[in-house]
Amino acid sequence: MIRLWFKLFYAVEFVGVGIFMPYLAIYFLRKGLSSVEVGSLLAVMPLSGFLVQPIWGVVSDKLSATKLLVTLGCWFSGILVVMLTMTDRFDYLFAIVAATAVVRAPIHPNVAALALNHLELKGKQDEYGKFRLWGSLGFILATLLAGGLLFDGRLTVAIYLYSGCMLVLGFISFLLPDRHVSSNARWRDGARLIVTVPQLRLFLLGVTCVGVTLGVANQYLVVYMNELRAPGWVIGWTVALSALPEIPLMNLAVNYIRRWGLRAVFVVGISALPVRWLCNMLVTEPLFALPVQVLHGVAMSALLVVGVIYIDNILPRNWRASGQALYVSCLHGLGPSIGVFAAGLIVGSRGTSPVWGLCLIMGIMGCVIVNRAMSIKTNADAVVE
Repeated sequence: MIRLWFKLFYAVEFVGVGIFMPYLAIYFLRKGLSSVEVGSLLAVMPLSGFLVQPIWGVVSDKLSATKLLVTLGCWFSGILVVMLTMTDRFDYLFAIVAATAVVRAPIHPNVAALALNHLELKGKQDEYGKFRLWGSLGFILATLLAGGLLFDGRLTVAIYLYSGCMLVLGFISFLLPDRHVSSNARWRDGARLIVTVPQLRLFLLGVTCVGVTLGVANQYLVVYMNELRAPGWVIGWTVALSALPEIPLMNLAVNYIRRWGLRAVFVVGISALPVRWLCNMLVTEPLFALPVQVLHGVAMSALLVVGVIYIDNILPRNWRASGQALYVSCLHGLGPSIGVFAAGLIVGSRGTSPVWGLCLIMGIMGCVIVNRAMSIKTNADAVVE
Protein backbone atom coordinates (compact mmCIF):
# COMPACT_ATOMS: atom_id res chain seq x y z
CA MET A 1 0.00 0.00 0.00
CA ILE A 2 2.91 2.35 0.73
CA ARG A 3 4.15 1.97 -2.85
CA LEU A 4 0.72 3.15 -4.02
CA TRP A 5 0.98 6.37 -1.99
CA PHE A 6 4.38 7.19 -3.45
CA LYS A 7 3.06 6.60 -6.96
CA LEU A 8 0.01 8.75 -6.26
CA PHE A 9 2.18 11.53 -4.82
CA TYR A 10 4.36 11.67 -7.92
CA ALA A 11 1.34 11.51 -10.23
CA VAL A 12 -0.48 14.41 -8.54
CA GLU A 13 2.72 16.45 -8.19
CA PHE A 14 3.45 16.32 -11.89
CA VAL A 15 -0.15 16.83 -12.93
CA GLY A 16 0.30 20.21 -11.26
CA VAL A 17 3.70 20.79 -12.85
CA GLY A 18 2.42 19.81 -16.32
CA ILE A 19 -0.54 22.18 -16.12
CA PHE A 20 1.41 25.12 -14.75
CA MET A 21 5.16 25.23 -15.46
CA PRO A 22 5.37 24.96 -19.29
CA TYR A 23 3.01 27.93 -19.66
CA LEU A 24 4.53 30.26 -17.08
CA ALA A 25 6.56 32.29 -19.60
CA ILE A 26 3.51 32.83 -21.80
CA TYR A 27 1.45 33.75 -18.73
CA PHE A 28 3.90 36.48 -17.74
CA LEU A 29 4.22 37.76 -21.31
CA ARG A 30 0.43 38.10 -21.50
CA LYS A 31 0.55 40.25 -18.38
CA GLY A 32 2.44 42.81 -20.49
CA LEU A 33 5.90 42.21 -19.03
CA SER A 34 9.00 42.63 -21.19
CA SER A 35 11.07 39.64 -22.23
CA VAL A 36 13.86 40.72 -19.86
CA GLU A 37 11.39 40.95 -16.96
CA VAL A 38 10.00 37.53 -17.84
CA GLY A 39 13.53 36.13 -17.99
CA SER A 40 14.22 37.57 -14.54
CA LEU A 41 11.06 36.03 -13.08
CA LEU A 42 11.80 32.66 -14.59
CA ALA A 43 15.40 32.84 -13.39
CA VAL A 44 14.62 33.77 -9.79
CA MET A 45 12.51 30.64 -9.31
CA PRO A 46 15.30 28.08 -9.85
CA LEU A 47 17.91 30.44 -8.36
CA SER A 48 15.96 30.75 -5.11
CA GLY A 49 15.62 26.97 -5.04
CA PHE A 50 19.36 26.60 -5.59
CA LEU A 51 20.16 28.88 -2.65
CA VAL A 52 17.87 27.21 -0.12
CA GLN A 53 17.72 23.55 -1.17
CA PRO A 54 21.06 22.57 0.42
CA ILE A 55 19.90 24.26 3.64
CA TRP A 56 16.60 22.38 3.57
CA GLY A 57 18.53 19.16 2.96
CA VAL A 58 20.75 19.61 6.00
CA VAL A 59 17.73 20.58 8.13
CA SER A 60 15.93 17.45 6.96
CA ASP A 61 18.86 15.15 7.78
CA LYS A 62 19.89 16.79 11.03
CA LEU A 63 16.41 17.18 12.53
CA SER A 64 14.77 14.11 10.92
CA ALA A 65 12.15 16.48 9.49
CA THR A 66 11.95 14.94 6.02
CA LYS A 67 8.20 14.31 5.84
CA LEU A 68 7.31 17.48 7.74
CA LEU A 69 9.16 19.60 5.19
CA VAL A 70 7.26 17.89 2.37
CA THR A 71 3.90 18.62 3.98
CA LEU A 72 4.63 22.25 4.78
CA GLY A 73 6.26 22.85 1.40
CA CYS A 74 3.19 21.57 -0.44
CA TRP A 75 0.71 23.64 1.54
CA PHE A 76 2.63 26.92 1.56
CA SER A 77 3.50 26.77 -2.15
CA GLY A 78 -0.15 26.01 -2.96
CA ILE A 79 -1.19 29.17 -1.12
CA LEU A 80 1.53 31.48 -2.40
CA VAL A 81 1.15 30.63 -6.09
CA VAL A 82 -2.43 31.96 -6.14
CA MET A 83 -1.03 35.40 -5.37
CA LEU A 84 0.38 35.52 -8.92
CA THR A 85 -3.16 36.22 -10.15
CA MET A 86 -3.55 39.27 -7.89
CA THR A 87 -1.01 41.65 -9.45
CA ASP A 88 0.67 42.67 -12.72
CA ARG A 89 3.52 44.59 -11.08
CA PHE A 90 6.95 43.14 -11.75
CA ASP A 91 8.35 43.80 -8.25
CA TYR A 92 5.39 42.07 -6.56
CA LEU A 93 5.54 39.15 -8.96
CA PHE A 94 9.29 38.84 -8.35
CA ALA A 95 8.77 38.57 -4.58
CA ILE A 96 5.93 36.05 -4.96
CA VAL A 97 7.88 33.83 -7.36
CA ALA A 98 10.96 33.88 -5.09
CA ALA A 99 8.92 33.04 -1.97
CA THR A 100 7.09 30.23 -3.75
CA ALA A 101 10.38 28.73 -4.91
CA VAL A 102 11.80 28.82 -1.37
CA VAL A 103 8.90 26.93 0.22
CA ARG A 104 8.60 24.55 -2.74
CA ALA A 105 12.31 23.66 -2.72
CA PRO A 106 12.30 20.84 -0.11
CA ILE A 107 9.42 18.88 -1.64
CA HIS A 108 11.03 16.86 -4.41
CA PRO A 109 14.41 15.95 -2.85
CA ASN A 110 12.75 14.98 0.42
CA VAL A 111 10.16 12.77 -1.29
CA ALA A 112 13.02 11.11 -3.18
CA ALA A 113 14.82 10.55 0.13
CA LEU A 114 11.68 8.99 1.63
CA ALA A 115 11.20 6.74 -1.41
CA LEU A 116 14.85 5.61 -1.50
CA ASN A 117 14.79 4.92 2.23
CA HIS A 118 11.64 2.79 1.87
CA LEU A 119 13.06 0.87 -1.11
CA GLU A 120 16.40 0.27 0.60
CA LEU A 121 14.62 -1.33 3.55
CA LYS A 122 13.05 -3.73 1.02
CA GLY A 123 16.37 -4.31 -0.78
CA LYS A 124 14.99 -2.73 -3.97
CA GLN A 125 16.70 0.66 -4.16
CA ASP A 126 17.25 0.41 -7.92
CA GLU A 127 13.48 0.20 -8.48
CA TYR A 128 13.04 3.92 -7.80
CA GLY A 129 12.08 4.42 -11.44
CA LYS A 130 8.89 2.42 -10.90
CA PHE A 131 7.75 5.16 -8.49
CA ARG A 132 8.97 8.09 -10.56
CA LEU A 133 7.35 7.00 -13.83
CA TRP A 134 3.94 7.87 -12.36
CA GLY A 135 5.06 11.48 -12.28
CA SER A 136 5.77 11.33 -16.00
CA LEU A 137 2.37 9.77 -16.64
CA GLY A 138 0.68 12.57 -14.69
CA PHE A 139 2.73 15.17 -16.55
CA ILE A 140 1.71 13.81 -19.95
CA LEU A 141 -1.99 13.74 -19.12
CA ALA A 142 -1.82 17.26 -17.66
CA THR A 143 0.00 18.81 -20.60
CA LEU A 144 -2.51 17.35 -23.06
CA LEU A 145 -5.31 18.92 -21.03
CA ALA A 146 -3.49 22.23 -20.65
CA GLY A 147 -2.53 22.50 -24.31
CA GLY A 148 -6.02 21.78 -25.54
CA LEU A 149 -8.10 23.69 -22.99
CA LEU A 150 -5.96 26.26 -21.19
CA PHE A 151 -3.51 27.74 -23.67
CA ASP A 152 -5.95 29.91 -25.59
CA GLY A 153 -6.67 32.68 -23.10
CA ARG A 154 -7.37 30.70 -19.92
CA LEU A 155 -3.95 30.36 -18.33
CA THR A 156 -5.13 31.74 -14.98
CA VAL A 157 -7.08 28.52 -14.52
CA ALA A 158 -3.78 26.62 -14.63
CA ILE A 159 -2.58 28.46 -11.53
CA TYR A 160 -5.66 27.47 -9.54
CA LEU A 161 -5.34 23.86 -10.68
CA TYR A 162 -1.67 23.80 -9.67
CA SER A 163 -2.55 25.25 -6.28
CA GLY A 164 -5.18 22.57 -5.78
CA CYS A 165 -2.70 19.83 -6.62
CA MET A 166 -0.22 21.14 -4.06
CA LEU A 167 -2.83 21.29 -1.32
CA VAL A 168 -3.87 17.70 -2.07
CA LEU A 169 -0.22 16.61 -1.96
CA GLY A 170 0.06 17.96 1.57
CA PHE A 171 -2.59 15.49 2.68
CA ILE A 172 -1.09 12.61 0.68
CA SER A 173 2.25 13.19 2.42
CA PHE A 174 0.65 12.09 5.72
CA LEU A 175 0.43 8.59 4.24
CA LEU A 176 4.12 8.32 3.33
CA PRO A 177 6.54 6.55 5.69
CA ASP A 178 8.96 8.85 7.51
CA ARG A 179 12.70 8.29 7.88
CA HIS A 180 14.78 8.72 11.01
CA VAL A 181 18.42 9.75 10.84
CA SER A 182 21.15 9.23 13.44
CA SER A 183 21.39 12.16 15.83
CA ASN A 184 25.19 11.98 15.49
CA ALA A 185 24.95 13.78 12.15
CA ARG A 186 26.74 17.13 12.36
CA TRP A 187 25.68 20.35 10.64
CA ARG A 188 29.16 21.07 9.30
CA ASP A 189 29.48 17.62 7.71
CA GLY A 190 26.31 18.17 5.71
CA ALA A 191 27.56 21.55 4.53
CA ARG A 192 30.95 20.06 3.57
CA LEU A 193 29.69 17.20 1.40
CA ILE A 194 30.49 19.06 -1.81
CA VAL A 195 34.04 19.68 -0.54
CA THR A 196 34.82 16.18 0.73
CA VAL A 197 33.51 14.13 -2.21
CA PRO A 198 35.53 14.86 -5.41
CA GLN A 199 33.27 12.99 -7.81
CA LEU A 200 30.27 14.83 -6.38
CA ARG A 201 31.78 18.24 -7.19
CA LEU A 202 32.54 17.35 -10.80
CA PHE A 203 29.26 15.53 -11.29
CA LEU A 204 27.26 18.52 -10.04
CA LEU A 205 29.19 20.84 -12.35
CA GLY A 206 28.22 18.70 -15.34
CA VAL A 207 24.63 18.46 -14.13
CA THR A 208 24.52 22.25 -13.81
CA CYS A 209 25.52 22.57 -17.49
CA VAL A 210 22.72 20.17 -18.41
CA GLY A 211 20.37 22.13 -16.16
CA VAL A 212 21.05 25.30 -18.15
CA THR A 213 19.50 23.63 -21.18
CA LEU A 214 16.57 22.18 -19.24
CA GLY A 215 15.65 25.60 -17.86
CA VAL A 216 15.42 26.95 -21.38
CA ALA A 217 13.40 23.97 -22.61
CA ASN A 218 10.96 24.02 -19.71
CA GLN A 219 10.08 27.68 -20.13
CA TYR A 220 10.70 28.46 -23.80
CA LEU A 221 9.50 25.34 -25.61
CA VAL A 222 5.98 26.79 -25.64
CA VAL A 223 7.35 30.16 -26.80
CA TYR A 224 9.27 28.33 -29.56
CA MET A 225 6.14 26.50 -30.70
CA ASN A 226 4.21 29.75 -30.56
CA GLU A 227 6.80 31.32 -32.87
CA LEU A 228 6.17 28.46 -35.29
CA ARG A 229 2.44 29.40 -35.17
CA ALA A 230 1.45 26.04 -33.72
CA PRO A 231 -2.18 25.71 -32.57
CA GLY A 232 -2.91 25.00 -28.89
CA TRP A 233 -3.49 21.28 -29.37
CA VAL A 234 -0.13 20.86 -31.14
CA ILE A 235 1.61 22.71 -28.30
CA GLY A 236 -0.04 20.42 -25.78
CA TRP A 237 0.99 17.32 -27.71
CA THR A 238 4.54 18.63 -28.12
CA VAL A 239 5.00 19.08 -24.39
CA ALA A 240 3.34 15.73 -23.69
CA LEU A 241 5.47 13.82 -26.19
CA SER A 242 8.61 15.23 -24.58
CA ALA A 243 7.78 13.14 -21.51
CA LEU A 244 6.28 10.07 -23.18
CA PRO A 245 9.48 7.94 -23.39
CA GLU A 246 10.05 8.45 -19.66
CA ILE A 247 7.34 5.93 -18.75
CA PRO A 248 8.78 2.78 -20.39
CA LEU A 249 12.39 3.84 -19.81
CA MET A 250 11.87 4.48 -16.09
CA ASN A 251 10.09 1.17 -15.77
CA LEU A 252 13.01 -0.61 -17.44
CA ALA A 253 15.73 1.44 -15.74
CA VAL A 254 16.42 -1.27 -13.17
CA ASN A 255 17.18 -3.76 -15.97
CA TYR A 256 19.46 -1.33 -17.81
CA ILE A 257 21.35 -0.41 -14.64
CA ARG A 258 21.93 -4.04 -13.68
CA ARG A 259 23.13 -4.88 -17.17
CA TRP A 260 25.29 -1.87 -18.15
CA GLY A 261 25.84 0.06 -14.92
CA LEU A 262 24.89 3.54 -13.78
CA ARG A 263 27.56 5.40 -15.77
CA ALA A 264 26.75 3.95 -19.18
CA VAL A 265 22.99 4.34 -18.80
CA PHE A 266 23.26 7.90 -17.50
CA VAL A 267 25.73 9.23 -20.07
CA VAL A 268 23.92 7.64 -23.02
CA GLY A 269 20.63 9.02 -21.76
CA ILE A 270 21.72 12.65 -21.37
CA SER A 271 23.53 12.54 -24.72
CA ALA A 272 20.10 12.72 -26.37
CA LEU A 273 19.83 16.36 -25.30
CA PRO A 274 22.47 17.88 -27.62
CA VAL A 275 20.83 16.06 -30.52
CA ARG A 276 17.50 17.60 -29.54
CA TRP A 277 18.92 21.13 -29.37
CA LEU A 278 20.49 20.77 -32.81
CA CYS A 279 17.16 19.62 -34.27
CA ASN A 280 15.34 22.54 -32.62
CA MET A 281 17.70 24.92 -34.41
CA LEU A 282 16.83 23.36 -37.75
CA VAL A 283 13.09 22.66 -37.47
CA THR A 284 10.76 25.39 -38.73
CA GLU A 285 7.49 23.45 -39.03
CA PRO A 286 5.43 22.75 -35.88
CA LEU A 287 4.47 19.20 -36.86
CA PHE A 288 8.12 18.30 -37.45
CA ALA A 289 8.92 19.58 -33.96
CA LEU A 290 6.71 16.89 -32.41
CA PRO A 291 8.99 13.83 -32.86
CA VAL A 292 12.10 15.83 -31.94
CA GLN A 293 10.83 16.38 -28.41
CA VAL A 294 10.79 12.63 -27.76
CA LEU A 295 14.54 12.92 -27.20
CA HIS A 296 13.79 14.96 -24.09
CA GLY A 297 12.11 11.98 -22.44
CA VAL A 298 15.13 9.78 -23.09
CA ALA A 299 17.39 12.21 -21.24
CA MET A 300 14.96 12.94 -18.43
CA SER A 301 14.48 9.26 -17.62
CA ALA A 302 18.22 9.13 -16.93
CA LEU A 303 18.32 12.40 -14.99
CA LEU A 304 15.29 11.69 -12.84
CA VAL A 305 16.06 8.06 -12.01
CA VAL A 306 19.67 7.07 -12.69
CA GLY A 307 21.10 10.37 -11.44
CA VAL A 308 19.07 10.13 -8.24
CA ILE A 309 20.34 6.60 -7.57
CA TYR A 310 23.95 7.57 -8.37
CA ILE A 311 23.90 10.45 -5.88
CA ASP A 312 22.38 8.15 -3.28
CA ASN A 313 25.14 5.60 -3.86
CA ILE A 314 28.13 7.93 -3.43
CA LEU A 315 26.97 9.58 -0.19
CA PRO A 316 26.39 8.23 3.33
CA ARG A 317 22.82 7.28 4.16
CA ASN A 318 22.55 9.81 6.98
CA TRP A 319 22.94 12.60 4.40
CA ARG A 320 20.46 11.14 1.92
CA ALA A 321 18.19 14.21 1.78
CA SER A 322 21.17 16.58 1.57
CA GLY A 323 22.56 14.69 -1.41
CA GLN A 324 19.25 14.81 -3.24
CA ALA A 325 18.92 18.52 -2.39
CA LEU A 326 22.34 19.26 -3.89
CA TYR A 327 21.47 17.31 -7.04
CA VAL A 328 18.12 19.04 -7.47
CA SER A 329 19.58 22.46 -6.68
CA CYS A 330 22.06 22.14 -9.57
CA LEU A 331 19.81 20.35 -12.07
CA HIS A 332 16.65 22.34 -11.42
CA GLY A 333 18.08 25.37 -9.60
CA LEU A 334 21.42 26.91 -10.54
CA GLY A 335 21.53 25.56 -14.11
CA PRO A 336 18.00 26.62 -15.11
CA SER A 337 18.37 30.04 -13.45
CA ILE A 338 21.36 30.76 -15.68
CA GLY A 339 19.62 29.34 -18.74
CA VAL A 340 16.30 31.17 -18.46
CA PHE A 341 17.95 34.50 -17.67
CA ALA A 342 20.24 34.20 -20.68
CA ALA A 343 17.31 33.11 -22.82
CA GLY A 344 15.29 36.11 -21.68
CA LEU A 345 18.03 38.42 -22.94
CA ILE A 346 18.30 36.60 -26.27
CA VAL A 347 14.66 35.86 -27.13
CA GLY A 348 13.54 39.49 -26.95
CA SER A 349 15.76 40.51 -29.88
CA ARG A 350 16.55 37.34 -31.84
CA GLY A 351 13.88 34.75 -31.11
CA THR A 352 14.46 31.22 -29.86
CA SER A 353 16.80 29.84 -32.53
CA PRO A 354 20.03 31.26 -30.96
CA VAL A 355 18.89 29.95 -27.59
CA TRP A 356 18.99 26.38 -28.89
CA GLY A 357 22.57 27.03 -30.05
CA LEU A 358 23.49 27.97 -26.48
CA CYS A 359 21.80 24.78 -25.26
CA LEU A 360 23.77 22.69 -27.76
CA ILE A 361 27.10 23.98 -26.45
CA MET A 362 26.15 23.63 -22.78
CA GLY A 363 24.65 20.18 -23.35
CA ILE A 364 27.85 18.83 -24.92
CA MET A 365 29.93 20.30 -22.09
CA GLY A 366 27.63 18.72 -19.51
CA CYS A 367 27.88 15.26 -21.07
CA VAL A 368 31.68 15.37 -21.15
CA ILE A 369 32.01 16.56 -17.55
CA VAL A 370 29.48 14.03 -16.20
CA ASN A 371 31.24 11.18 -17.98
CA ARG A 372 34.51 12.21 -16.38
CA ALA A 373 32.95 12.51 -12.92
CA MET A 374 31.32 9.09 -13.03
CA SER A 375 34.61 7.49 -14.07
CA ILE A 376 36.14 8.46 -10.71
CA LYS A 377 36.10 5.50 -8.35
CA THR A 378 33.36 5.73 -5.70
CA ASN A 379 34.33 5.25 -2.08
CA ALA A 380 31.21 6.23 -0.18
CA ASP A 381 32.33 4.50 3.01
CA ALA A 382 35.15 6.98 3.50
CA VAL A 383 33.20 10.16 2.95
CA VAL A 384 31.57 11.43 6.14
CA GLU A 385 31.36 9.39 9.28
